[in-house]
Amino acid sequence: MGELAEEPEMQPWAAEKYKAARVGRGPNDFGRQDLDPTFAGCMPQGPTDLMLDQARIFELRQFPDEVLLLFDQDHLVRRIYMDGRGHPDGYLSTWMGHSIGKYEGDTLVVDTVGLNDKTRIDRAGHPHSDALHLVERIRRVNPKTLEYEVTFDDAKAYKKPWTRKIVQDLLPPGFQLLEGVLCEELLQMGTHYSAKSNK
Repeated sequence: MGELAEEPEMQPWAAEKYKAARVGRGPNDFGRQDLDPTFAGCMPQGPTDLMLDQARIFELRQFPDEVLLLFDQDHLVRRIYMDGRGHPDGYLSTWMGHSIGKYEGDTLVVDTVGLNDKTRIDRAGHPHSDALHLVERIRRVNPKTLEYEVTFDDAKAYKKPWTRKIVQDLLPPGFQLLEGVLCEELLQMGTHYSAKSNK
């Protein structure tokens, strides 16, 4: 899930939501699945939840005008516009938000706004509001390793911005990204939580 040196300072509502997600969970465990929109409601993981989830596999595809992040889970795609545009006024809140990017040296810097508040920041259960603003930095440490760093700025949920970083190994050449369909997988494992069982 990526190392977290210390818990970020949360606003009271976010602290209560996070506390509920951690009931009965160990320090390195995922948050409670029955309270997780992904597991309980078959909702998509949010962008940082996907990137910080080391069980997720993704491809990064670069084009002159955009970068695509293609995920194994539910055919999810993130579009990062690289053509110099800004964020549009009045953009609707969506699962992946609106992302614009640029290169600073060898680092892809991604700025994302317009996220809905229906996802978690990570598997541990950190919540966020619809005011979440992400700044992500993606770079190759060496030919086989990718570093991902993200700063969360969400004054509605956290008292100050905070940062997470993970390093992942690249998959071998020729590795094929296979589809994963969350609701189908959960039903097969018998771990899908119905609305009735959430009460």
